[in-house]
Amino acid sequence: MDLIETIDGGFFTTVQDLGRYGYQRYGVPVSGAMDSFALRTANLLVGNQESAAGLEITLLGPRLRFLADTVIALTGADLEARLDDQPVPRWQPVVALEGAVLAFGAARDGLRAYLSIAGGIDVPIVLGSRSTFTRGALGGFGGRALAPGDRLPAGGGPPARVEGRTLPPGSVPVYGHD
Repeated sequence: MDLIETIDGGFFTTVQDLGRYGYQRYGVPVSGAMDSFALRTANLLVGNQESAAGLEITLLGPRLRFLADTVIALTGADLEARLDDQPVPRWQPVVALEGAVLAFGAARDGLRAYLSIAGGIDVPIVLGSRSTFTRGALGGFGGRALAPGDRLPAGGGPPARVEGRTLPPGSVPVYGHD
């Protein structure tokens, strides 16, 4: 079932998981999330396996519309995320209702944010991974960054009960602008 519609793909938003291993000798890089801690945490916050595919959002985020009710988590960089013009707390699960629009503003801390949705993003597995490798046009959503009109399917069934899940404040990384 399609769960996310891309209104604007942002600067460079791709589907990533923890990467593909064992193909480097053939010239295929691992790919995967640049900040695996942030992706793993986002997945756990919404009840997914740590390795589920999510979105890696670089610098200028996309605008995304949710096509059904779901649970999301944003981790990594603070890119001023807003869900229907309301600030989205990072490092905790948030309910996104059908029709809600997630948008991003300026980078306040860090460069890459991660969006996980309950059930993960269900794009085809290529060489053991759902990660995008854009130079090789491999994996992810057609081997490329998201573009307007793209619709992303979700895997799994209804969201797990995740009320009260948070990351302790002392565990939240500070990214800076280096």
